[in-house]
Amino acid sequence: MGLDEGLLRSSCAGVVTLRLYTWDGPWLSLGYGQRADPLLFERCRAAGVGLVRRATGGAAVLHGSDLTYAVAAPTGELPPGLAGTYRLVSAALVEALRAVGVDAWRSAGSPAARAPGRPFDCFLEPGADEICAGPLPDRKLVGSAQRRLGGAVLQHGSIRLAADRPSAVRAAGLSHRTATSLTELGCSAEKEEIGNRLARALAERLGLPLEPDEASPAEREYALARMRSHSSDPLAPPAPLAELPSRGLSAGR
Repeated sequence: MGLDEGLLRSSCAGVVTLRLYTWDGPWLSLGYGQRADPLLFERCRAAGVGLVRRATGGAAVLHGSDLTYAVAAPTGELPPGLAGTYRLVSAALVEALRAVGVDAWRSAGSPAARAPGRPFDCFLEPGADEICAGPLPDRKLVGSAQRRLGGAVLQHGSIRLAADRPSAVRAAGLSHRTATSLTELGCSAEKEEIGNRLARALAERLGLPLEPDEASPAEREYALARMRSHSSDPLAPPAPLAELPSRGLSAGR
């Protein structure tokens, strides 16, 4: 997730990027402003669940059985406002999921209407313009969060590929009682196919070419610095994000 922050830095200078990645083992990511009970550390450590603080807001997400996406872009490349960005990315997610046979839709409401004191668990209830799927109502499949800074936006989210390990869910203090996953929905599509369809759908909506790319040296350097910071304090918030020189407009993974 330090690399996601590095992509946000680059987007301040005009770079547009889609990144897709998976996790090595279970990790609990907390939103930028979430408070953590000290007992959470002990439970997660005992269960082998890592802890990390996200640069974005929102509630806690358990990773490890998901495909995580990150979109970083200048605000000028996106529809105006928080809700506009959510709608654009959600529409691309719905298109990609429907293309692999998943009956997915956007939940109703406005992201700006989310009030403080919302549940600790991101997948306890669907937020506005987040993705639900399946025959039952309000079964959340994708959870997303944003950070807006210096004329740029980072939105990243978790596409649940399979159910999380019950012991990890308990250790993280989550319930997931209204969550679902592609495996539970009977979808056997590979994560690569889902990622490719999401990339094409997003590039089409942004009107940008899709060009595979790699992280720049500056982005990697920033990510490594965040890893070192994480080692000393797993829940430390990210430092202020300074601008980086532009490496050109691209849409990559």
